[in-house]
Amino acid sequence: MADLIPQLRSTLPAVLQDAGEEASDRVIEFFTAEIRNKNTREAYARAVRRFFRWAEGHGLNLSDIEPVHIAAYVEEDDRAPATVKQNLAALRRLFDFLVTGQVLSSNPAEPVRSPKLKADGGKTPALTAEEARELLDSIVADRQELPQLRDRAIIGVMTFTFARVSAVCRLDVGDYFRAGRRWKIRLHEKGGQRRTVPVHHKAQDYLDAYIDRAGIREKRDAPLFQSLKGRTGELTGNRLLADNALQMVKRRAEEAGFDPAQVTCHTFRATGITTFLENGGDLETAQHIAGHASANTTRIYDHRDQQVAQEEIERVRI
Repeated sequence: MADLIPQLRSTLPAVLQDAGEEASDRVIEFFTAEIRNKNTREAYARAVRRFFRWAEGHGLNLSDIEPVHIAAYVEEDDRAPATVKQNLAALRRLFDFLVTGQVLSSNPAEPVRSPKLKADGGKTPALTAEEARELLDSIVADRQELPQLRDRAIIGVMTFTFARVSAVCRLDVGDYFRAGRRWKIRLHEKGGQRRTVPVHHKAQDYLDAYIDRAGIREKRDAPLFQSLKGRTGELTGNRLLADNALQMVKRRAEEAGFDPAQVTCHTFRATGITTFLENGGDLETAQHIAGHASANTTRIYDHRDQQVAQEEIERVRI
Protein backbone atom coordinates (compact mmCIF):
# COMPACT_ATOMS: atom_id res chain seq x y z
CA MET A 1 0.00 0.00 0.00
CA ALA A 2 2.90 2.38 0.71
CA ASP A 3 3.90 2.18 -2.95
CA LEU A 4 0.38 2.80 -4.28
CA ILE A 5 0.39 6.61 -4.18
CA PRO A 6 3.73 7.00 -6.02
CA GLN A 7 2.48 4.52 -8.62
CA LEU A 8 -0.70 6.49 -9.12
CA ARG A 9 1.24 9.75 -9.33
CA SER A 10 3.30 8.31 -12.18
CA THR A 11 0.13 7.71 -14.24
CA LEU A 12 -0.99 11.34 -14.09
CA PRO A 13 -0.45 13.74 -17.00
CA ALA A 14 2.90 15.52 -16.89
CA VAL A 15 1.34 18.90 -16.08
CA LEU A 16 -0.19 17.47 -12.91
CA GLN A 17 2.97 15.60 -11.92
CA ASP A 18 5.01 18.77 -12.36
CA ALA A 19 2.61 20.67 -10.07
CA GLY A 20 3.98 18.79 -7.06
CA GLU A 21 2.87 16.07 -4.69
CA GLU A 22 0.14 18.13 -3.03
CA ALA A 23 -1.61 18.73 -6.34
CA SER A 24 -1.03 15.17 -7.55
CA ASP A 25 -2.39 13.68 -4.34
CA ARG A 26 -5.48 15.89 -4.51
CA VAL A 27 -6.16 14.71 -8.06
CA ILE A 28 -5.73 11.10 -6.98
CA GLU A 29 -8.15 11.71 -4.10
CA PHE A 30 -10.64 13.18 -6.56
CA PHE A 31 -10.65 10.06 -8.73
CA THR A 32 -10.52 7.52 -5.91
CA ALA A 33 -12.63 9.04 -3.13
CA GLU A 34 -14.76 11.77 -4.70
CA ILE A 35 -15.84 9.96 -7.90
CA ARG A 36 -17.31 6.64 -6.81
CA ASN A 37 -19.12 5.62 -10.01
CA LYS A 38 -16.81 3.55 -12.22
CA ASN A 39 -18.24 4.79 -15.52
CA THR A 40 -18.08 8.40 -14.40
CA ARG A 41 -14.50 7.92 -13.20
CA GLU A 42 -13.45 6.53 -16.57
CA ALA A 43 -15.21 9.28 -18.50
CA TYR A 44 -13.69 11.99 -16.30
CA ALA A 45 -10.24 10.42 -16.61
CA ARG A 46 -10.46 10.56 -20.40
CA ALA A 47 -11.56 14.18 -20.27
CA VAL A 48 -8.79 15.17 -17.87
CA ARG A 49 -6.06 13.36 -19.81
CA ARG A 50 -7.19 14.99 -23.04
CA PHE A 51 -7.21 18.50 -21.62
CA PHE A 52 -3.84 18.24 -19.89
CA ARG A 53 -2.23 16.83 -23.02
CA TRP A 54 -3.52 19.98 -24.72
CA ALA A 55 -2.18 22.14 -21.87
CA GLU A 56 1.22 20.45 -22.06
CA GLY A 57 1.31 21.05 -25.82
CA HIS A 58 0.75 24.74 -25.16
CA GLY A 59 3.48 24.94 -22.52
CA LEU A 60 1.13 25.53 -19.60
CA ASN A 61 1.73 24.67 -15.95
CA LEU A 62 -1.20 23.95 -13.64
CA SER A 63 -0.89 27.38 -11.99
CA ASP A 64 -0.84 29.08 -15.42
CA ILE A 65 -4.26 27.84 -16.49
CA GLU A 66 -6.85 30.60 -16.69
CA PRO A 67 -10.40 30.82 -18.07
CA VAL A 68 -9.06 32.05 -21.41
CA HIS A 69 -7.13 28.78 -21.81
CA ILE A 70 -10.17 26.65 -20.98
CA ALA A 71 -12.25 28.72 -23.40
CA ALA A 72 -9.64 28.26 -26.15
CA TYR A 73 -9.60 24.51 -25.53
CA VAL A 74 -13.39 24.34 -25.78
CA GLU A 75 -13.38 26.48 -28.92
CA GLU A 76 -10.89 24.16 -30.63
CA ASP A 77 -12.84 21.02 -29.68
CA ASP A 78 -14.71 19.90 -32.80
CA ARG A 79 -16.48 16.96 -31.22
CA ALA A 80 -20.23 16.78 -30.68
CA PRO A 81 -21.57 19.58 -28.42
CA ALA A 82 -22.82 17.08 -25.84
CA THR A 83 -19.33 15.59 -25.56
CA VAL A 84 -17.72 19.01 -25.20
CA LYS A 85 -20.26 19.90 -22.53
CA GLN A 86 -19.63 16.71 -20.56
CA ASN A 87 -15.85 17.13 -20.79
CA LEU A 88 -16.07 20.70 -19.53
CA ALA A 89 -18.23 19.49 -16.63
CA ALA A 90 -15.45 17.03 -15.71
CA LEU A 91 -12.81 19.77 -15.76
CA ARG A 92 -15.01 22.14 -13.79
CA ARG A 93 -15.58 19.54 -11.10
CA LEU A 94 -11.87 18.60 -10.87
CA PHE A 95 -10.75 22.23 -10.62
CA ASP A 96 -13.44 22.86 -8.02
CA PHE A 97 -11.98 19.98 -5.98
CA LEU A 98 -8.49 21.49 -6.31
CA VAL A 99 -9.85 24.83 -5.09
CA THR A 100 -11.53 23.30 -2.02
CA GLY A 101 -8.24 21.48 -1.33
CA GLN A 102 -6.41 24.84 -1.50
CA VAL A 103 -4.25 23.71 -4.40
CA LEU A 104 -5.67 26.48 -6.59
CA SER A 105 -7.15 29.81 -5.58
CA SER A 106 -9.90 29.78 -8.20
CA ASN A 107 -11.58 27.48 -10.71
CA PRO A 108 -10.52 28.49 -14.26
CA ALA A 109 -13.31 26.40 -15.81
CA GLU A 110 -16.08 28.01 -13.76
CA PRO A 111 -16.86 31.02 -16.01
CA VAL A 112 -16.42 29.16 -19.31
CA ARG A 113 -19.65 28.46 -21.15
CA SER A 114 -20.05 25.24 -23.12
CA PRO A 115 -22.17 24.78 -26.24
CA LYS A 116 -25.85 25.21 -25.48
CA LEU A 117 -28.05 22.20 -26.05
CA LYS A 118 -31.64 23.18 -26.56
CA ALA A 119 -34.48 20.95 -25.50
CA ASP A 120 -37.67 20.95 -27.53
CA GLY A 121 -41.20 20.97 -26.19
CA GLY A 122 -43.20 18.40 -24.29
CA LYS A 123 -41.27 18.42 -21.03
CA THR A 124 -40.65 20.75 -18.13
CA PRO A 125 -38.20 23.34 -19.53
CA ALA A 126 -34.66 23.07 -18.17
CA LEU A 127 -31.60 25.27 -18.27
CA THR A 128 -28.11 24.04 -18.96
CA ALA A 129 -25.76 24.08 -15.98
CA GLU A 130 -24.03 27.13 -17.46
CA GLU A 131 -27.32 28.98 -17.91
CA ALA A 132 -28.42 28.18 -14.35
CA ARG A 133 -25.11 29.45 -13.00
CA GLU A 134 -25.40 32.58 -15.16
CA LEU A 135 -28.87 33.28 -13.77
CA LEU A 136 -27.82 32.69 -10.16
CA ASP A 137 -24.74 34.87 -10.51
CA SER A 138 -26.72 37.65 -12.18
CA ILE A 139 -29.00 38.04 -9.15
CA VAL A 140 -26.15 39.32 -6.97
CA ALA A 141 -23.91 40.70 -9.72
CA ASP A 142 -24.48 44.35 -8.81
CA ARG A 143 -26.04 44.23 -5.34
CA GLN A 144 -25.78 41.72 -2.52
CA GLU A 145 -28.57 43.06 -0.38
CA LEU A 146 -31.25 41.04 1.40
CA PRO A 147 -33.73 40.72 -1.52
CA GLN A 148 -30.98 39.52 -3.87
CA LEU A 149 -29.56 37.09 -1.33
CA ARG A 150 -33.03 35.72 -0.53
CA ASP A 151 -33.94 35.16 -4.18
CA ARG A 152 -30.62 33.48 -5.00
CA ALA A 153 -31.06 31.18 -1.99
CA ILE A 154 -34.58 30.19 -3.06
CA ILE A 155 -33.52 29.32 -6.60
CA GLY A 156 -30.37 27.60 -5.32
CA VAL A 157 -32.34 25.36 -2.96
CA MET A 158 -34.79 24.39 -5.72
CA THR A 159 -31.89 23.56 -8.05
CA PHE A 160 -29.61 21.64 -5.68
CA THR A 161 -32.30 19.71 -3.76
CA PHE A 162 -34.73 19.10 -6.68
CA ALA A 163 -37.39 20.50 -4.36
CA ARG A 164 -40.84 21.67 -5.39
CA VAL A 165 -41.43 25.36 -4.81
CA SER A 166 -44.22 24.52 -2.37
CA ALA A 167 -41.77 22.55 -0.22
CA VAL A 168 -39.21 25.36 -0.34
CA CYS A 169 -41.81 27.89 0.76
CA ARG A 170 -42.79 25.62 3.69
CA LEU A 171 -39.26 25.60 5.09
CA ASP A 172 -38.64 27.01 8.55
CA VAL A 173 -35.25 28.28 9.66
CA GLY A 174 -34.87 25.15 11.80
CA ASP A 175 -35.31 22.92 8.75
CA TYR A 176 -31.79 23.95 7.72
CA PHE A 177 -29.57 22.26 10.29
CA ARG A 178 -26.17 20.72 10.95
CA ALA A 179 -25.93 16.95 11.25
CA GLY A 180 -22.37 16.10 12.32
CA ARG A 181 -20.08 17.91 9.92
CA ARG A 182 -22.68 18.31 7.20
CA TRP A 183 -25.65 20.58 6.71
CA LYS A 184 -29.03 19.22 5.70
CA ILE A 185 -32.48 20.46 4.75
CA ARG A 186 -35.73 18.92 5.95
CA LEU A 187 -38.33 19.34 3.20
CA HIS A 188 -42.08 19.19 3.90
CA GLU A 189 -43.59 17.70 0.76
CA LYS A 190 -47.19 17.38 -0.34
CA GLY A 191 -49.28 14.79 1.47
CA GLY A 192 -47.49 15.48 4.75
CA GLN A 193 -44.37 13.60 3.65
CA ARG A 194 -40.96 14.73 4.85
CA ARG A 195 -37.55 14.05 3.41
CA THR A 196 -34.10 15.18 4.47
CA VAL A 197 -31.38 15.84 1.90
CA PRO A 198 -27.74 16.94 2.24
CA VAL A 199 -27.02 20.54 1.28
CA HIS A 200 -24.75 21.14 -1.70
CA HIS A 201 -21.87 23.43 -0.75
CA LYS A 202 -23.05 26.14 -3.14
CA ALA A 203 -26.59 26.03 -1.75
CA GLN A 204 -25.04 26.24 1.72
CA ASP A 205 -23.15 29.37 0.71
CA TYR A 206 -26.35 30.91 -0.65
CA LEU A 207 -28.35 30.03 2.47
CA ASP A 208 -25.70 31.23 4.92
CA ALA A 209 -25.30 34.55 3.13
CA TYR A 210 -29.06 35.12 3.18
CA ILE A 211 -29.67 33.94 6.76
CA ASP A 212 -26.79 35.95 8.19
CA ARG A 213 -27.88 39.11 6.36
CA ALA A 214 -31.49 38.57 7.50
CA GLY A 215 -30.43 37.91 11.11
CA ILE A 216 -32.81 34.96 11.50
CA ARG A 217 -30.40 32.13 12.29
CA GLU A 218 -31.62 31.79 15.89
CA LYS A 219 -35.31 32.11 14.99
CA ARG A 220 -35.71 28.40 14.40
CA ASP A 221 -39.52 28.42 14.17
CA ALA A 222 -39.73 31.36 11.77
CA PRO A 223 -40.37 30.86 8.04
CA LEU A 224 -37.04 30.54 6.26
CA PHE A 225 -38.18 32.39 3.13
CA GLN A 226 -40.35 35.37 3.93
CA SER A 227 -42.05 38.06 1.92
CA LEU A 228 -40.41 41.48 1.78
CA LYS A 229 -41.60 44.94 2.70
CA GLY A 230 -41.94 46.87 -0.52
CA ARG A 231 -40.08 50.04 0.38
CA THR A 232 -37.37 48.79 2.72
CA GLY A 233 -36.76 45.27 1.40
CA GLU A 234 -36.87 43.96 4.97
CA LEU A 235 -38.49 40.66 5.93
CA THR A 236 -42.15 40.83 6.95
CA GLY A 237 -42.13 37.70 9.10
CA ASN A 238 -44.76 36.18 6.81
CA ARG A 239 -44.11 33.05 4.80
CA LEU A 240 -43.45 33.59 1.08
CA LEU A 241 -46.24 32.13 -1.07
CA ALA A 242 -45.50 29.83 -4.01
CA ASP A 243 -47.22 32.20 -6.44
CA ASN A 244 -44.99 35.04 -5.27
CA ALA A 245 -41.94 32.82 -5.64
CA LEU A 246 -42.96 32.14 -9.24
CA GLN A 247 -43.30 35.86 -9.94
CA MET A 248 -39.83 36.38 -8.47
CA VAL A 249 -38.35 33.60 -10.62
CA LYS A 250 -39.77 35.07 -13.82
CA ARG A 251 -38.56 38.56 -12.89
CA ARG A 252 -35.06 37.31 -12.15
CA ALA A 253 -35.00 35.27 -15.37
CA GLU A 254 -36.01 38.27 -17.44
CA GLU A 255 -33.42 40.47 -15.75
CA ALA A 256 -30.77 37.88 -16.65
CA GLY A 257 -31.79 37.92 -20.30
CA PHE A 258 -33.88 34.73 -20.40
CA ASP A 259 -37.38 34.39 -21.80
CA PRO A 260 -39.55 34.44 -18.65
CA ALA A 261 -42.23 32.41 -20.44
CA GLN A 262 -39.75 29.50 -20.59
CA VAL A 263 -38.65 29.63 -16.95
CA THR A 264 -40.78 28.38 -14.06
CA CYS A 265 -40.02 27.12 -10.57
CA HIS A 266 -40.09 23.57 -11.97
CA THR A 267 -37.34 24.60 -14.39
CA PHE A 268 -34.82 24.41 -11.57
CA ARG A 269 -36.05 20.97 -10.47
CA ALA A 270 -35.52 19.74 -14.05
CA THR A 271 -32.16 21.51 -14.29
CA GLY A 272 -30.89 19.95 -11.06
CA ILE A 273 -32.00 16.43 -11.98
CA THR A 274 -30.62 16.60 -15.52
CA THR A 275 -27.25 17.99 -14.39
CA PHE A 276 -27.04 15.34 -11.65
CA LEU A 277 -27.59 12.57 -14.21
CA GLU A 278 -25.17 14.15 -16.71
CA ASN A 279 -22.42 14.02 -14.11
CA GLY A 280 -22.75 10.32 -13.35
CA GLY A 281 -25.64 10.26 -10.89
CA ASP A 282 -28.04 7.35 -11.28
CA LEU A 283 -31.77 7.56 -11.85
CA GLU A 284 -32.65 5.73 -8.62
CA THR A 285 -30.72 8.26 -6.52
CA ALA A 286 -32.26 11.16 -8.42
CA GLN A 287 -35.68 9.66 -7.72
CA HIS A 288 -34.86 9.46 -4.00
CA ILE A 289 -33.58 13.03 -3.81
CA ALA A 290 -36.57 14.36 -5.72
CA GLY A 291 -39.02 12.42 -3.56
CA HIS A 292 -40.70 10.74 -6.52
CA ALA A 293 -42.70 7.58 -5.92
CA SER A 294 -41.79 6.29 -9.38
CA ALA A 295 -38.68 6.56 -11.53
CA ASN A 296 -41.00 7.24 -14.46
CA THR A 297 -41.84 10.57 -12.85
CA THR A 298 -38.14 11.40 -12.49
CA ARG A 299 -37.62 10.69 -16.19
CA ILE A 300 -40.00 13.53 -17.02
CA TYR A 301 -37.33 15.92 -15.73
CA ASP A 302 -34.43 14.17 -17.48
CA HIS A 303 -33.36 16.00 -20.66
CA ARG A 304 -30.27 13.94 -21.42
CA ASP A 305 -31.93 12.10 -24.31
CA GLN A 306 -32.33 15.37 -26.17
CA GLN A 307 -28.80 16.47 -25.35
CA VAL A 308 -26.96 13.38 -26.56
CA ALA A 309 -29.04 12.73 -29.66
CA GLN A 310 -26.65 14.65 -31.94
CA GLU A 311 -23.62 12.86 -30.53
CA GLU A 312 -25.22 9.47 -31.12
CA ILE A 313 -26.32 10.24 -34.68
CA GLU A 314 -22.75 11.24 -35.51
CA ARG A 315 -21.79 7.62 -34.95
CA VAL A 316 -23.19 6.96 -38.44
CA ARG A 317 -19.86 7.49 -40.13
CA ILE A 318 -20.31 7.21 -43.92
